[in-house]
Amino acid sequence: MKIFFSLLFLGGIVFACNPVRRIDMKNKTSDTVEFIWSLNEDSLMNNPFLLSNSKELKFTLYPEKVDAIKMSFGAGGWKPKDVEKLVGYLESLEIRSAKQKMKFDSLPQLREFLLARRKGIGGATIEIVVTD
Repeated sequence: MKIFFSLLFLGGIVFACNPVRRIDMKNKTSDTVEFIWSLNEDSLMNNPFLLSNSKELKFTLYPEKVDAIKMSFGAGGWKPKDVEKLVGYLESLEIRSAKQKMKFDSLPQLREFLLARRKGIGGATIEIVVTD
């Protein structure tokens, strides 16, 4: 009986552990990097970012001090349909540093950029790393 409850408890823990859906932004350069997420006007009050009611979310990553930002979006992985839903809230993503500037302002560009950067079990993390 003790073994049965131990196995039941262990099984419950294993099956209840869902990964956390995240977007990690990392700066591996010697310059300051800015990540600017622009949201659609009609999704300002109803979007998964929930960090601000502003149309633009700007994260500044410094080379030595704050070199990573991790945003959580609930449990689960980044399946293509989840990325598609996220992209529907976005207008653009811009990544700027002294040496480079990237802007993704169309839905197909955003979708492909984010899908290509899924990592971990079930694609639980989208990792955006800026390097020299």
